[in-house]
Amino acid sequence: MEYIDYYKVLGVEKNASADDIKKAYRKLARKHHPDLNPNDPEAVKTFQQINEAHEVLSDPEKRKKYDQYGKDWKHAEQFEQAQQQRQQESGAQQPFGNEEYFSYSNEGDFSDFFSQMFGGMGEERRQKM
Repeated sequence: MEYIDYYKVLGVEKNASADDIKKAYRKLARKHHPDLNPNDPEAVKTFQQINEAHEVLSDPEKRKKYDQYGKDWKHAEQFEQAQQQRQQESGAQQPFGNEEYFSYSNEGDFSDFFSQMFGGMGEERRQKM
């Protein structure tokens, strides 16, 4: 599925108020309404995108998910549930609750551990030597 920037569709900024979104939607809906543009398949497509953008951006919960997850906003609840479940499972097994800190290479090298813990500090220095 192609990403559609709902803010761009309505011609508003990301920080637009609910009133700004409503005004932009009404203006564009009138302009691209299929009844006013008979036999224009592009107008129908544009009108559908305008309606979809308005539906998402005018609902505070949907807008929040859209802003956070972008094109995958419809799957936000599934993602959050999976993340919570993973945290609960790993929290009981790992002292820091994050298994990423404990992923070692096959050779048992602790450098991966320290690299993950300290963000790779000092790697530039090793590469220069």
